[in-house]
Amino acid sequence: MKKQIAGMLLFLFLFGFGKAEASAAAEQDTSRVANASQMTAVEDVVKEGMTPVFADALRDGVYKVEVDCSSSMFRIENCELTVADGTMTARLDMSSLSYGYLFPGTAEQAAAAEPAAYIPSEENAEGKGSFVFPVEALDEGVPCAAWSKNKELWYDRTLVFRADSLPLEAYRDLTTAESLHLADGAYTVSVTLGGGSGRARVRTPCRLWVEDGAASAEIVWGSANYDYMIVNGEKILTEIIDGHSTCVIPVAAFDRALAVIADTTAMSQPHEIAYTLFFDASTIAAADRMVLRYAEQFDVVYDEAGCALVSIGGEDCFVIVPEGAEAPAPSDVPVLVAPLQRLYIASSSAMDPFVRLDALDAVRLTGTKREDWTLPEVQGRMDAGDVLYAGKYAAPDYELLLSEGTALAVENTMIWHSPETKEQLEALGIPVLVERSSYEHHPLGRLEWIKLYGLLTGKTAEAEAFFDAQAALAEQVMAEESTDRTAAFFSVSANGAVSVRSPEDYIARSIALAGGRYVPEIPSDDGAGARSTLSIQPESFYAGARDADVLFYNATVGGGPGSVDELLGKADWLADFRAVQNGEVWCTEADLFQQSSGIALVIDELHQILCGTADETALQYFHRLR
Repeated sequence: MKKQIAGMLLFLFLFGFGKAEASAAAEQDTSRVANASQMTAVEDVVKEGMTPVFADALRDGVYKVEVDCSSSMFRIENCELTVADGTMTARLDMSSLSYGYLFPGTAEQAAAAEPAAYIPSEENAEGKGSFVFPVEALDEGVPCAAWSKNKELWYDRTLVFRADSLPLEAYRDLTTAESLHLADGAYTVSVTLGGGSGRARVRTPCRLWVEDGAASAEIVWGSANYDYMIVNGEKILTEIIDGHSTCVIPVAAFDRALAVIADTTAMSQPHEIAYTLFFDASTIAAADRMVLRYAEQFDVVYDEAGCALVSIGGEDCFVIVPEGAEAPAPSDVPVLVAPLQRLYIASSSAMDPFVRLDALDAVRLTGTKREDWTLPEVQGRMDAGDVLYAGKYAAPDYELLLSEGTALAVENTMIWHSPETKEQLEALGIPVLVERSSYEHHPLGRLEWIKLYGLLTGKTAEAEAFFDAQAALAEQVMAEESTDRTAAFFSVSANGAVSVRSPEDYIARSIALAGGRYVPEIPSDDGAGARSTLSIQPESFYAGARDADVLFYNATVGGGPGSVDELLGKADWLADFRAVQNGEVWCTEADLFQQSSGIALVIDELHQILCGTADETALQYFHRLR
């Protein structure tokens, strides 16, 4: 009986009142708006990076389009988009007749609106409800209020009409290889993967080929778990190359999210997953540009003679000329002839790439004393007199650098605190390369600087092979599911202060890539974004890391404890920590940071420890404290 009365009141409200009376009643009737407790979970269907597509970008016509909805209770079985005379409407075929009206706005706006503004349901041929709904733009959150007949309430919904589900012929203007006037040849282009669970990755930039005006791209997945792709209805088989599923697909357009399907074999049964690929036309470059997958702080472009223009941080530039090639016309850009010899490596983190490339013979001088090195190869060359100590970065021995005929000084960004030193080196005719690997957002971006050192030493092929192998190791870990375990990385000073890594530091990022979550969480306004290492009070560390699943003690500075008891002797309050009580306290080896090219293995070992699968006898960078 109550429902009958409520239905009669709604009928009178919608159709029986005069215009003014209905409006006034609606404004007061907020009880007809569903509150949060009356709604199911709300999904965020507006994805980051979406760009609205308006009617003027599309050709007039009727197109089938996919719609994402913030509520699983609002089930759309089919949607047809009509584009005509600069406007768009969508016919929504629902799964039932449970909704009586839609309104283009919020539930509160619907409750306050006049009945004439409501969009009534029409029963379709299948006996289900249909609505003709106005669409302002695709790939944009569209507010939609839905009136439930059963609940007699307005419910808030957000709809996203998916531009990537439209056929390409729906667009008036497409950016294609032909419209870009790309000549036949090889290029690179940045590609962004969308859809799926968000865990999958593809290599970017990728290789791009243009032939007879048609473009195709090599897609290299982050794992070997994809056996085919479907693009424009065509099934394309993948090959496993260096541990990665790889195939070449057609690129029908740039600057559009292209819908593709990839079949994964990582589950118990093969499963097709819908993705999108976005090829950014602004990043297309001739293939004579060094392909960098993660590094963002340097760029290398080759000319026809094979000379390389190196740009670092968009500011410092060098021209590297291969041995025997003709140097470019004189300019204010330093010219270096490769392979370089007699280098001064003031940045300790830059030395390990030369070790990995078997190029230590190019290094004559270092800014680190013999007793401060943990790399045995460098120690050995210093013992033999092949590498000399030439003073630290801020106070080099200028006379020694000149007498040794130093071809290049490799500094880290600490040199910016001593600008007069850089100026003096350059005044003496010694070019200064300030390596910015510490500014790379991704840990593998730091590793990719080995390609620059390979270019300097004439070992480009070796550098690319080393990086690809290491990246493959890290990417296998990155493709794994999160462990949901927390980890802290710290040390305790003699005065009792706790040193931790900033959440923006590469160690914290490596823990995240390994499937963990770094603690303690330090807000960026506390200086976390400005420095890699932060000193905090024990009370703050206690509050933020007491429940951490794993503790990593940084033994690279000042040495580390030999046991848990020795650690508790430095800070007895650590006895309350979950990781201490569960035996999950680990210590770094002393060479963790100087072996800068081992970051992929660091990520792998962090993952093993977080998963509880580590073979402690095989770990290179960590050991358990007992």
